[in-house]
Amino acid sequence: MILPALLILSQLDVINSVKPVFPFSSVSFPEGNAYTKYEKYPPGCSTPDEMEKRAVPPLQENSNGVSSQLIHVTTIIRHGARTPYAGAPEYQCWDGYWEDEETGIWNCDLKTYISPPAATKDHVVDSEGMLQEEPDFLFEKRYDALTGPSGKTENHLNGTCQLGQLLQRGYDQELQNGFHLRQAYFYDGKTAEEHTASDSRMRLWDLTKESEGGRKASTPDIGDPTKQLYQEPNLRYRADDEQRTLMSGQVLLRGLFEQELSSGDDETAIIRLHTADYALDVLVPDEKKCPKTLQMKNEAYNSDEYNHWIDNSMEVKMVKSFLKEDMGLDEVPSSILDCLMTTICTDRSLPESLNDYDGSLGTTPWEDFLPSSSTSAEGVESGDDATAMFERVANFAIKNFTFPYKYNDAAFAKQGMGPLWKEIMANILPIVDSANYPSSGTPLPKLALFSGHDTTLMPLLATLGDKVWSGTDWPPYASMIQIEIHEITNSNEGSDFPSGYAFRLVYNGLVLTERMDGCVADSELCDSQVLVNQVMTFAKYQQRDCEAASVVPPYVKPYEDGLAKEMKTALEELVAAPGGVWVVVVFAMFCISLGAMLTFFSMKRQMPKSYCYRPDSLTLGGFSMTDMEDDETRFQSENSPVTESGETSLQTKFDENTLI
Repeated sequence: MILPALLILSQLDVINSVKPVFPFSSVSFPEGNAYTKYEKYPPGCSTPDEMEKRAVPPLQENSNGVSSQLIHVTTIIRHGARTPYAGAPEYQCWDGYWEDEETGIWNCDLKTYISPPAATKDHVVDSEGMLQEEPDFLFEKRYDALTGPSGKTENHLNGTCQLGQLLQRGYDQELQNGFHLRQAYFYDGKTAEEHTASDSRMRLWDLTKESEGGRKASTPDIGDPTKQLYQEPNLRYRADDEQRTLMSGQVLLRGLFEQELSSGDDETAIIRLHTADYALDVLVPDEKKCPKTLQMKNEAYNSDEYNHWIDNSMEVKMVKSFLKEDMGLDEVPSSILDCLMTTICTDRSLPESLNDYDGSLGTTPWEDFLPSSSTSAEGVESGDDATAMFERVANFAIKNFTFPYKYNDAAFAKQGMGPLWKEIMANILPIVDSANYPSSGTPLPKLALFSGHDTTLMPLLATLGDKVWSGTDWPPYASMIQIEIHEITNSNEGSDFPSGYAFRLVYNGLVLTERMDGCVADSELCDSQVLVNQVMTFAKYQQRDCEAASVVPPYVKPYEDGLAKEMKTALEELVAAPGGVWVVVVFAMFCISLGAMLTFFSMKRQMPKSYCYRPDSLTLGGFSMTDMEDDETRFQSENSPVTESGETSLQTKFDENTLI
């Protein structure tokens, strides 16, 4: 029996999994895939119906008689549905969230299985990457060690789930993604006509042919027909080191290569996974390693455009007022969007005032907001016009978070995603621009899979041009981007594909190619040089300019709108008033003087006796107090060195580490 993905992450039983029962447990929230609690679910939940819509679309007929053949696909995914990413008190939702067993305790059916590595790999893995011997045993990883008598655990989520762990729903979503990719790019002679791979131009793998042939001489080697389909160089699998991204990619590959992995052999498949230390990885904008990235983000939040919106929009005021009066939140927590989605998407109960999702509003356009000019914030406080609040709160949170991605021609996104684009293009450039980026001689992958986050997909899309991504379209669970590379087999002079290669951009089943600047309208294929020119100016890693132009200012959370803001407003009004500056100066001087006096008397009362030790007494076993003086006579620093005469030097040397 072959277990997918090297047995690193798997599920005991996807369909008939049994929830673990703990002694005296009072918590039994079902973890299924039913989606039955609510009449409608946001697209972000990726219900089975939504997932069905995201199949890779067929390739339309090329104009001008151009012939093409698909030769490479890069796929970037968001992980599937998951648990909250943090626990209390960081993760704030609404009054009673953590006290309610339904939302405050998270138990998981999905398990992680670990196979111990062999002592010597050469004795176990053959030349084709197959395990000659099955593992003798597996370890099942359970987060239940801190379970108490009540059934709750001391984990962050009070149950058996990890923070941000992939749920069974997320497992099913990524399995569906794997099926979508197989139906789009695999042809085995039995492929249904409605599937994209029934078109010979879209067959990344044609299992009915022994040899592919027909490639242009300039096209480098792609894949290796002597290797298994799921082995390198046919596949390159990349993920960051988070449970939800690792497992999401592995489950997708299970759906994609299910037939090959379960061919009946008694050997276990090895699928290589490339990852890195999470804190240093580049699948999301790396603000810590690259100060300039953080500076660009802060510039967006400090911009006049952002501050005009956050300070003057009636819709923003309405949402904040609603959350304060109805949800008990003095400030809008950064976790509010995640609270909404992890609650509704797992069939947990929303507060009554937020239980009104019907999908009538949709996402808020980047420039426009709900027509609320006739509705004041006070109207919401009194209960007037507080409708569709689930969507209104979600739309506010989305725009507030995504604002930096498109600001200033996506400067923050380009800087932050440069390293990842470099990785992506390393598999594409030697194909489409071999003159400038020659192949190293190692065959390139046919399929490159990157498993990341919503904060991977959004900035990537933002870097491709202003019209590609709306700026407020939050990627649903298990979202997928495909960058397809097509070889133009009969390119003519003056055609739309002078490079001889084309690309197609697909996002969740929608073709976005024509939205990129430089691409022909009403055409799904675009010359590959448009993609190269768009991203290669910032597709850099070590070569990036990460030095901030100035000291990065402290970033104040844009959600904050409480006492601090009221004090700031009052101070600004005082300074603007006649004589206000002098009032501020006199008040500041008074505070300084008062503080100095209080400090002096406090120190005088609490100052301990200071002792001076003579050098001759500082011997092992011979400590004695000598030359003791009262504090009122002389103040001696605790760090003051002792001179040969026994007196104390008042010079103090600071440890450099204390100044950092």
